[in-house]
Amino acid sequence: MSNPRKHFWEFDQFRADATERVLWRADEPVALTQKAFDVLLVLIEGQGHIVTKDELMEKVWPDTFVEESNLSQNIYTLRKTLGETAEGEGYIQTVPRRGYRFARPVNEVKEEAMTAPPIEIVQPVTTVSAEALPVAAEVPLPTVPTSRRGVFVGLGAAALVALVALGWLYAQRRARVTTPNELTLTALTTTGNIMATAIAPDGKYVAYATNDNDRLSTLWLEELVTATRRAIIPPAETRYYALTFTPDGTQLYYSAANQETARRSLFRVSLLGGPSKKLTDEVNLAVSFAPDGKQMALRRALNARRVCVLTLSDIEAAQERELVTVRYPELLYDPAWSPDGQMIAAAAGNPNESAGMYVIATRAADGASKTLTAQRWKWIGQVAWLDANALLMVAQPTDGELKQLWRLDLRDGTAQRMSNDTNTWNRLSYSATTRTIAAMQVEQLSHVYLLPVNEPKREQKISFGAGGFRGDISWLPDGRLIYDGKARNSAVISVMNQDGSNAHSLTNALTQGAWVGATTTSKDGRYVVFASDLGGGRHLWRMQADGSELIQLTYGQGEDHPAISPDNEWVYFTLREHVGTDRPTIGRVPFKGGDVQPVTTDFTAYPALSPDGKYLACLHAIEPGLHPWHLALYPLTGGQPTKIFTHAIATGHTPQWSPDGQTLAYSENPTSAPSKLWLQSINESQSRVLAEFTGERIFGLGWSHDGKQLVLVRGLWATNIVLAR
Repeated sequence: MSNPRKHFWEFDQFRADATERVLWRADEPVALTQKAFDVLLVLIEGQGHIVTKDELMEKVWPDTFVEESNLSQNIYTLRKTLGETAEGEGYIQTVPRRGYRFARPVNEVKEEAMTAPPIEIVQPVTTVSAEALPVAAEVPLPTVPTSRRGVFVGLGAAALVALVALGWLYAQRRARVTTPNELTLTALTTTGNIMATAIAPDGKYVAYATNDNDRLSTLWLEELVTATRRAIIPPAETRYYALTFTPDGTQLYYSAANQETARRSLFRVSLLGGPSKKLTDEVNLAVSFAPDGKQMALRRALNARRVCVLTLSDIEAAQERELVTVRYPELLYDPAWSPDGQMIAAAAGNPNESAGMYVIATRAADGASKTLTAQRWKWIGQVAWLDANALLMVAQPTDGELKQLWRLDLRDGTAQRMSNDTNTWNRLSYSATTRTIAAMQVEQLSHVYLLPVNEPKREQKISFGAGGFRGDISWLPDGRLIYDGKARNSAVISVMNQDGSNAHSLTNALTQGAWVGATTTSKDGRYVVFASDLGGGRHLWRMQADGSELIQLTYGQGEDHPAISPDNEWVYFTLREHVGTDRPTIGRVPFKGGDVQPVTTDFTAYPALSPDGKYLACLHAIEPGLHPWHLALYPLTGGQPTKIFTHAIATGHTPQWSPDGQTLAYSENPTSAPSKLWLQSINESQSRVLAEFTGERIFGLGWSHDGKQLVLVRGLWATNIVLAR
């Protein structure tokens, strides 16, 4: 009898045996459930193309009705099992509202299989059908490899039984995805378009808002036990920011903006559906209810007073009183009412400092406050009471670390990290009844494109795989590209050829895992200046373009977004807090280091210097603290702006000068419209749109040295809900 042909798919250190249906990592088998292997096989057979959810469901569960959550769980299991690529990225990419893509090159191999001697089973082995096992135990029995792995001969029944048992136990442990603190994580969504979420007090329901397209969003309610969902509010032109269930679980309060209320307002809707009711304006984040449901804590950001206020509202009487007020640049975040109804906790501080945030608790009766954390953090987001002695919080200790889930012990103020993955955690909600956390995880999915200025529709994608491109990017004189990259969990500065080949990091070892970004190069390509928290605080650093001769340039209160003067004499930058003000301005420091000099006193940020050294372009806000931005030109030495262009920019980043100094390119990423790439001639008043990108954001851009092309870092933030038990 002829030997059957063996069929493999190889990627990185993995080898998927399609014949024997087993995945190998190097020479070790990887335990996967049968369905997880089927999902993986469909994705890798797609060879980098988008595979829709319907296609996956049809191929993996043919002629069978199953909930979409089964697919979500298997995708989650695969991501955890495969881990990260050498570049620190995931293997499976979510394409919001479309499906999934396997993001690594795959090599198909077919070869003749060797014939293995039969294995004699001396004693009968009892088998259990897949249907009789719980879902977590649905794993293939270990398969004896017969090609390129050696042949096992004369294996007795006892050894075979032991092998089966060990494989099953190993798979059981792998199927239960846990964190160091024994959190069990389950992916609730995989669409990547989640805007806000909250879990009901009894833990039976999760509400969440989805961004369906550039205009419409939907508010959903999902029952966790049955994995069924229904729309509370059908698709509408509404932007949802935060959700909160009432204590009795019958109503949902949400912060949102729509066509009638451009600023965020507070609304209420019944879980049974029906019309929403607008309650009050200027509510920016989630509200929190007293345990008896009679009072509500809410946070307002009042630009006119330049303060953030924690307010207590009597729901029946519709009366409010201010409990805590903090002055900009310090902020207050979402309040969280304690289980006994006595205290309200919230994150507070200045997120623009390297270690400027902490947690406060305020007594509801009289507004007396105290600080709960001796430690200062780069960022703290939403908090929730785990019990009387501990808080849950999404937090980031330093710029160089990811936002993760932490437990804060209120007895001694110490914090313990509860999650440990490669995604960024954003917001959370907690059900004490079921001890379940509903949290949002965010992943940046981006690639690099070359866009001809005269023929923008002929853009070319030059990056492959899972990405790792965070934002700023520019050309070196030799034609290579230098950019803000990512290696594993670390932010790095990387270089690659213009065709995307030979990508490698310049700073991973140099900066010892510290955050680096806002990368810019000198006109001659010899030097690189960037922002980093290396050594503490956000400051500017300079190095040679090969990664050597690293020196620190600034030591202030927070410096960012550098730009090097054409003569290599100065480095201009955003002063995140100018002395005596609470707004950003532009400053400069000698290229060799020294004292910082102020350049502007207006509300300004993101400087860019003209090639002839005459002008400073930047983003300018006419009234401090109130956007939109406008593009402005200043003399290089400062003073009053010589020109402020008319186009209002919703969200901005550093503009980029064309090599001839006649045009500025800049990006705009509105929350509910396509991202746009604009060109502004310095001799004209009106801007023009060069390109639009629906459903994506422009993270960075740069001109080629001949002015014929723009390089873009473009993609999206994929946000999903994870349940942690």
